[in-house]
Amino acid sequence: MKAITESSENYIAHLGMIQGVINRMASNSFALKALAVTITAAMIAITGTHQGAPTLISYVGVFPVVVFWLLDANYLRLERLYRDLYDHIRECKDFEVFSMNTNKLNSSRPKTLRTAFSWSVIWVYLVLAATLIAVLWLPYTLK
Repeated sequence: MKAITESSENYIAHLGMIQGVINRMASNSFALKALAVTITAAMIAITGTHQGAPTLISYVGVFPVVVFWLLDANYLRLERLYRDLYDHIRECKDFEVFSMNTNKLNSSRPKTLRTAFSWSVIWVYLVLAATLIAVLWLPYTLK
């Protein structure tokens, strides 16, 4: 293993590579949130336009929200791991040049399921799921 020195071009290139990965993770996370909102809106529209729409159609909308919630949590966890890697490289700790391996840092971050309940993820998906469930139960409460 070759340690990175602060004055080397490899040091700057390595940090740039890691920053690119962090940016992609954040972009993917945003795209998942946007897609989840779109699917929720579509399911609400389908349920609202079809009189007596089958409950199954509405429940189908909850499944992608849960899947996107877990995917978003995974992207957030990976983003945090790469931020930790960035900090370790920036502090010139002993890392292999151009290594993107985060295995040494895995134990410092919570697992994906726990990350799913962090404040930056849970509120978006909890509101979407609650909205879908409320739309499902609204016709039954108005009778």
